[in-house]
Amino acid sequence: MIDVLGPEKRRRRTTQEKIAIVQQSFEPGMTVSLVARQHGVAASQLFLWRKQYQQLS
Repeated sequence: MIDVLGPEKRRRRTTQEKIAIVQQSFEPGMTVSLVARQHGVAASQLFLWRKQYQQLS
């Protein structure tokens, strides 16, 4: 028998949290995939945050 869990509640992250995650993804030896997995976000979402971060810098 397979137990199907309902969708997990989305987590809203503050701007400060997003910036910290993005900055971590730019550290040497870190990959977007690894950082995204560590924080429970999709890699595509992290790529979007990185793009927005670079446009503001």
